Amino acid sequence: MVLPSFYRLVWPLASFGLTINNDGVVVDIVGPLDDDADRSPAKAAGLVVGDRLDLKQMNCWNPQSSACASLTAVLGGSGGLQDTLPGREIELILRPQAGEPGRVVHLRAEVAPLDLTGRLVLLAVTVAGILSTLAAAWLVWVRPGLVTWGFFFYLFWFNPGQTYTYYAILQSWPLLLIIAQVLGALATGAAFAGLLVFALHFPDSEPDPRWHRSKWLVPWVGVSIAALRLLAAANLFSVPTEPIMDASYVCGYVVNLAVLVLLLVRRRNLHPRNEQRMNWVIAGCAIGLPSFIFADVCETTGWLQSVWGKTPSETMLELVYLVQGVLAYFVWTAVRRQRVVSVAIPLRHGAVTTILTLALAIPIVFLHERINKIGETFHLPDWIWLLVVAPLVLMALQRLHEIAVELVDHAFNRAYHRARRGLEQAGRAVTEASTMAAIDQTLAEEPVRWLRLTSAAVFRDVGGALRRTERAVGWADATLQRLQPDLDAPVMECLATREPTRLAPQGWRRGLWLSEDQAPCLAVPVFGWTGQAKAIALFGPHATGSDITTDECEMLHALALQVGRGYEKVAVEMMRRELHDLRARLGGSITVPPVAG
Repeated sequence: MVLPSFYRLVWPLASFGLTINNDGVVVDIVGPLDDDADRSPAKAAGLVVGDRLDLKQMNCWNPQSSACASLTAVLGGSGGLQDTLPGREIELILRPQAGEPGRVVHLRAEVAPLDLTGRLVLLAVTVAGILSTLAAAWLVWVRPGLVTWGFFFYLFWFNPGQTYTYYAILQSWPLLLIIAQVLGALATGAAFAGLLVFALHFPDSEPDPRWHRSKWLVPWVGVSIAALRLLAAANLFSVPTEPIMDASYVCGYVVNLAVLVLLLVRRRNLHPRNEQRMNWVIAGCAIGLPSFIFADVCETTGWLQSVWGKTPSETMLELVYLVQGVLAYFVWTAVRRQRVVSVAIPLRHGAVTTILTLALAIPIVFLHERINKIGETFHLPDWIWLLVVAPLVLMALQRLHEIAVELVDHAFNRAYHRARRGLEQAGRAVTEASTMAAIDQTLAEEPVRWLRLTSAAVFRDVGGALRRTERAVGWADATLQRLQPDLDAPVMECLATREPTRLAPQGWRRGLWLSEDQAPCLAVPVFGWTGQAKAIALFGPHATGSDITTDECEMLHALALQVGRGYEKVAVEMMRRELHDLRARLGGSITVPPVAG
């Protein structure tokens, strides 16, 4: 249903400029042609807001009739924008009004092309719809269970992708369009039931014991919403159904609100690690569900139009639908990862980037207008603007955007920058340390202090083996004293990659009687300037249960580089002292070369 939207990127659809509700009442006579209302076929034919279709004469009891074909073109599941294929013609039978006879109106669809912005937005929502559905399917494939199946059923139907083109193509076959509408009603019920199943079971496949008795409500909710949608389709068979359709929308919105409340209530009794995952789900629902509801209200109901007099443009609605992709990404992250970073980090970065991007949109539009005026004055060739002026302007704006993001990040992420300065100071301190034990202690204690980690331990190369020489932070009575390549492969992998390596929950616990909150989640290798492995540092998650972020991994890696230099320097100093002692015993016949650095 989403893939046909690629057709519209190349060839435009058409429109009758007409929007009719489920009672057959005309609520708009311009539609997507509002930029040029005189082109609207509905307006040119004399239709006015408030006209009614004669549903007794126009029905689909005979799906092969021309009346059914015309009716499905304006009522058949394509939403409020009523797109159709170019060249399509229909005849509408209007009910008699007070003192006036009924009449037949002939309409021929007018092409409604999308501008460049509209095409780019349509491309974005189409790709987002496809990726969201594939992500939900991938979760089912790798982690089958009630959580992933429930989310798949929801996102399969409620994703950012648009279906205007799909329904426009089906209008040539009214019977297929009716079947698609029936299947859509069933899919809608399954989607809301799936969302409830997901909310009751996440993060495990087993339902929350406190809500176990509520499981029997789930299928009934799905069946009720599906039944309402099926009854709403009775307008194709001479029955006005606007109240029924409104009731189905209200039920769906109530389910969305209930899911958000349920997730918030269930979060209180979760393990800290799972609470962080739940925060991702809640944030995704809090962003994605309201945005989808708003766009859905604008597109498929006349509620907003009756209040404000008009609805947002199709491109604007697609941008709002695009926000639904946030829900897919956040849930996908929370399900596939057993330990996640704090959800405040992507929310903060996303909010800052979005606000600054919107703030730069105004000067971009202004520059575009000024450049057009300059081009008209000097009559310069188009290739100069395309190959010279545009790249320079984009480069300047991109650099301005990067500087603004960095400044705002420093203002709103002070804790991160404070920790960074603290670890940089610790890195300078280890290069001045005089003993290996002091370096071990700094490498373990300083990250715990500045990043608020639950545990840390250092295994240093002693006599060719990686041994724990100092008391680990947060390891209590852990007995593990030595790392072995055959038994500790997940940890030793960091030596092969020379990069910090994440440890999956329950993935490595040898000799550690630690809770999941304190078990190591990151292994950081320590190498000297000679390229020789000196140690491995193991760190637990944050005290809040969240994972160590990518930026924090980079900070720990930078600290490990300084520690490696500190180890080398202490080793050289130890060798120098040994040589001095040996020279003293042998009568000064040994010359000690100077040590660089």
